[in-house]
Amino acid sequence: MVTAIRYHASVAYFFAKLAVQRQLEYPLFLVSWFLMIPLQYISGVWVLKLMVEQFQALAGWTFPQLAFLYGLGLLSHGLSVIFFIQTWHIDNMVIRGDFDRMLLRPMNVFFQFVVNYVNFIGFIDLIPGFLIFFYGCAQIGFDWNVINVLKLLGVVIGGMFIRASICTIMGSAAFWTKRSGSLVSLTLATMERTTMYPLSLYPRLIQLALTFILPIGFISFYPASDFIGQEDGFTFPVGLAIWTPVVGLLIFALCHFIFQSGLKRYESAGS
Repeated sequence: MVTAIRYHASVAYFFAKLAVQRQLEYPLFLVSWFLMIPLQYISGVWVLKLMVEQFQALAGWTFPQLAFLYGLGLLSHGLSVIFFIQTWHIDNMVIRGDFDRMLLRPMNVFFQFVVNYVNFIGFIDLIPGFLIFFYGCAQIGFDWNVINVLKLLGVVIGGMFIRASICTIMGSAAFWTKRSGSLVSLTLATMERTTMYPLSLYPRLIQLALTFILPIGFISFYPASDFIGQEDGFTFPVGLAIWTPVVGLLIFALCHFIFQSGLKRYESAGS
C-alpha cells in the first residue's frame, strides 16, 4: 500500500515538474497574466462596492460580507485553476486522442487525467483571492481560532473539488458527443457569477438547483453564511461550513464514475 502511494506520488510530481518547466519557458507570458488577472477580479469587487454604496445591501449582505463571500470563492477558484484546469478541456483531449497514451500506460486513466497538468500560472489567480478575502475578514472581524481555520481549510479544498467535479461531469459529455466546450464554458460562467453574489438573491427554484443539483452554493455561499452568522438559504442539520468538504468528496466520486463510464465510449483519434 505504502509503495503504491509513493509510486503514484512520484508520477504526480513528475507530471507537475514537466508542466511547470514548460510554462516557465515563456516568462513574459506570465507577466501579462500577472497584470490582467488581478485587475479582472479587483474590478469585480469594486463593482460590488459601487452597487452596495449607490443602492442597497444585496439580499441583506453588506459590502464587507460580500467581499468575504467573493474572496472565499476566489480561493477555491484559484486552486482549481492550478490543479484541475485540464477538466475544462476534455473535449479537446478527446478530439486529439490524448487519452490514447493514458490507456496504454499501466495506471488508472482517471488518476493520470487528474495529475497530468499543473497550471503554474494559476497561482496568479490566488493573489486577488487572498487580497479580497483577507480584506473581507478584517472588515467583518473574522475570528482566527483553530476551529475556524480548520473549517476554512476544509471549505477551500472542498470548494476546489466541487468546481473540478462539476467541470469534469460537464466535460465528460465529450466522450459521447465529441464536443462539450460550450457546456463547460457555460458552467464556468455560472460558477463565477453565482459564487460572487449571495444565493438568497435568486428565486427559490434557482437556489434549489444550485444547492441539490449543481451544488455551487456550497463553494462559498453556505460556508460564508456559517462564518458570518447569516441565516439564508436552506437549513442543514449541522454547521454549513462542514458540508462543503463532504459535498466535495461526494461529487468527486460521482464525477469519477461518470468519467469512467464515458471512457468506455472513447474512440481513438486514429491516424
